[in-house]
Amino acid sequence: MHLELINNTLTTMLLDCISHYPKRGQQKECIGLIFGEQNEKSIGEYSFPIGNVIEKTADSVMPDEYVNSMLQEARKLVTTSDFVAYYHSHPYDELFDSWADPSVGDVRFAKSIGTNHIQIIFAVVKNEAEDSNAKLQFEYATDTQYRFFDKKGKLTDDLPKHELKSKNGQIITGYYKDYDFQVRAYFWTGQALEEVHLYSSEVEMNLLLHQNNIILEQLPKEAMYHLKKLEYSLRLANKDKYKEKIPYFIEKIKQVGVK
Repeated sequence: MHLELINNTLTTMLLDCISHYPKRGQQKECIGLIFGEQNEKSIGEYSFPIGNVIEKTADSVMPDEYVNSMLQEARKLVTTSDFVAYYHSHPYDELFDSWADPSVGDVRFAKSIGTNHIQIIFAVVKNEAEDSNAKLQFEYATDTQYRFFDKKGKLTDDLPKHELKSKNGQIITGYYKDYDFQVRAYFWTGQALEEVHLYSSEVEMNLLLHQNNIILEQLPKEAMYHLKKLEYSLRLANKDKYKEKIPYFIEKIKQVGVK
């Protein structure tokens, strides 16, 4: 199973996570909803930030009533898209190995939401030794995938029981300004949070722009039309169909970017 993130879904999550992390020692976990297409495919089209985590209990990272009410309201208003996933941040003071893995509380929270949805964990850390003007860089990384289960008697922040799923999973990593981040996604099977393969047309576009020495943050507004075309052509359903047009879009962006 895989989750595809398109449009500005990934960037919206990144900015939301950063906005709740003003500086080390003051960060808060944020949470949001993702709508799109959920049938034989899982495609996240739009992100809806809904605030920061209010509190942690023994059973979840925030009161179930709050998320449930937001889901109900969103489903009333977003009638042309499916509820695909929700995301929340893991803001830390330093990097460590499993920083985007779910906690026992994350597993319990997934159980409270119910089946047929994906939980995205966006781990972020502010690295004050890094360049605060660093441009956005997305990357893929291959890593081991696991299934995570609840452990009775454990606290919210404890590590859950886990078992190996695959050694060839794909996750998203990167940095922006002086923030490092890692993104992982997990499907709730009814028994466990099972890690899924991540793909993003935003990552694909970001990698292409860097390969062609194009700085996204310095492009003029006139480049937006060609950027939209490029992002659309890099979606999984379109990559083969439009692969011959990708060099054309890159060249048009270069031309518009030259002032």
